[in-house]
Amino acid sequence: MEDNTRIFTREIYELYERSLIPMGICYVENGRFRVHVVSDGICRMYRSTRGEMLKRLNGPDPFVNIVEKEEMIKAVRAFSYEGAPYDVVFHEYVGPERKLITVHCTGIHEYTADGRRYSILLYDEVSDKVRRNLFKDEEKEIEERDRLRVEIDDAIARSYTSVIYVDTSDLSVHAVRLNRFGRRVSDELQGEPVLRNVFDAYVRTLVFREDAASVLRFGDYDYVMSRLRETNPLFHTFRTIRDGRIVYYRLKIILLDDGKKLVYGFEHFDRQVRERIEREEERETQMTLLAGLSSEYETVWLVDAALHNAKLIRNNMGDTRSSAMMNSINSGNYEVLLENYIEKYVVPGDRERMYSETAIDSLLRNARDDSLYHVNYWRVNEEGEKNYIQLVYSRVTDDLGVTRFVCGFRNIDEVIAEEKKKSILYSMAHIDSMTDLNNRRTFDEYMDSHIGGRPEGSTVFFSFDLNELKTVNDTLGHEAGDELIVGLADCMKNVFGRNGSIFRTGGDEFAAVISCEGDERDRIAGKLYESFEAWRGKACEVLSVAMGYAASDEDPSMTLEDMRREAEKRMYMQKSDYYRREGKDRRKN
Repeated sequence: MEDNTRIFTREIYELYERSLIPMGICYVENGRFRVHVVSDGICRMYRSTRGEMLKRLNGPDPFVNIVEKEEMIKAVRAFSYEGAPYDVVFHEYVGPERKLITVHCTGIHEYTADGRRYSILLYDEVSDKVRRNLFKDEEKEIEERDRLRVEIDDAIARSYTSVIYVDTSDLSVHAVRLNRFGRRVSDELQGEPVLRNVFDAYVRTLVFREDAASVLRFGDYDYVMSRLRETNPLFHTFRTIRDGRIVYYRLKIILLDDGKKLVYGFEHFDRQVRERIEREEERETQMTLLAGLSSEYETVWLVDAALHNAKLIRNNMGDTRSSAMMNSINSGNYEVLLENYIEKYVVPGDRERMYSETAIDSLLRNARDDSLYHVNYWRVNEEGEKNYIQLVYSRVTDDLGVTRFVCGFRNIDEVIAEEKKKSILYSMAHIDSMTDLNNRRTFDEYMDSHIGGRPEGSTVFFSFDLNELKTVNDTLGHEAGDELIVGLADCMKNVFGRNGSIFRTGGDEFAAVISCEGDERDRIAGKLYESFEAWRGKACEVLSVAMGYAASDEDPSMTLEDMRREAEKRMYMQKSDYYRREGKDRRKN
C-alpha cells in the first residue's frame, strides 16, 4: 500500500507481512472492501507475489477466480458491513496453471487504539482427500465447470466484462462472470433464467431503445443458430445506457462443446467505436469523392456495416420540408432510419423489395468495392410528387478491414425519360418496324464487326427467302404479302428463341446467326419446316420459304462471311428446285 502507517506502525505491518500464516488484513474504505496487508504465507499458498495479490484483491473483480463467486460476495458484504461471523469454504483457481483448490477461511474483527475497525482473515487450504470426502456430490460438477471454464476462457478473452453460457438442451442460462451491470440485469430477471427471459431483462434494463429490437433477436435460439451456421463466432455491436451515458458494447457468440453450449461474451467496446467514428469523420470527404457521389444526389450518407450506424454527409435538397427533416435526423441506427424512410415515402408495392435489397447482410453480399450497387423504387415526397428514385451504394473497405458504405439518393425521372428517348431512336435506326427484328443496318454492322474473324464455338448461319411473294402481292395485295413477311418472322422467333440474332435483310430476305451443336442444327431446321407448314394466315394459307444454312464446324477455316455466302448459295439452290417442281418461271416472281 502507498501509506502503510495509516492504521498500524510499520513494525506491525512488517510482522503481518512476514508471517507464514496465510492471512490478510482488510478494512472498509469509502464504502468499498479493501485488502490492506497480505502475508508471505498466503502469497505462497496462492503462488503469487504480494504486489499481484493486492492488485487482484483490490481490483474491479477480486473474486474472479472463485467458483462460488456470488455466495462469496454476499458473505464478505455481511462480514464487512454488518459484523456477521465469517466462516466459509470455497473453491478457487490459483497460480498460472489455474489449479483448483478448496479453502477454509475464517474472519475476526479487531480495533485500533483510536477505535477504527479492521478485519483479519485466516486461510487454510483443505487437502484433496478431505475435499473429496466433504464434497463428494460436488466433485463431478466442479470438474465439468473447470473444463468448461477453460474452454470458455480460450474462446473469449478476459477483456469481456460479462460472460454467460446457454445449455442448448433446455436453453437455461448460467453466469460465468458478471460485472455490476450484469448483476443488475440478474436482479431484474422475471421468470426462469432461460435465454429469452434473460435477454428480455437485458434489453429492458440496459439497451438503448433504438437498438433494442436488434439485440432482442439474439434471445431467439433459432435465429442465433441460423446465424452461427453462416459465421462462428458471431458479432453484434450495439448501444447501452451506463450511468446515464450511451456506451457502445459488442456481443460475441460462440458455439462450444459440440453444440451443447452457447457462450455469450459482452465486451465494453466504446473506446474502439469512438476512435473509429473519429477517424471516419476525418475521411468522410475523401470517401465521398472516392465513391463518385456528387451534387446530383439529393442526400449522401455514410453507413458503418459493423455498427449499423448511418450519418448524413451531404444534403443537396435545398429549402424543402424533406431537407429540414433530413437535417433533424442526420445520424442514428441504419435500420431504424431506413425503416422510417421506407414506411413514410416508398410506395407500398416497393417496400418489401427495399427492405430486402438494402439490408446490411444483402449489401455485404451484393455490393463490391469496385462497382456501384443500385436499388430503384418509386417514392412520394413531402410535396406529394411521385418520383422514380435510385439509391446507389459504394462499398469502401479500409486497411483495417472495416467495411462502410457511402450511399446517395437521386431522382432519375429525367434519366429514365432520356433512356426511353435513346431506346426509341435506337429502335428507329436498328429495328425493322414491321417484324420487330434487327434491320439491314444492324445486319451490316454485325457483319462488319466480324470481318476476317472466325466464329466462336458452334455457329450456324441461316439464310431465308419467301417464295412467290411478288405473285401474292400482285394477286392478293400488299397486305397479304406483309402477312407472309410477318409470318416468316414469327416462325423464326418461335423456333430460335434467344439462341442468336435474327435479321430482316431485305423485302423478303432474312438471315439468322445462332449457336448450336451439330445434331441440334438439323433438329432446328426440321422444326422450322414444321412451323412453316403449320402456319395459316387470314389472306394466305401457305407459307413457302427457301432456306439454306452453313455451320462453322464444316470447315474450321471459314469466316462468318464465308458461311453467309455458302448459306445463301444453298438457299438459292433450294429456291430454284421449288420453282422447277412447280413448273414456274422464277424470273417472273
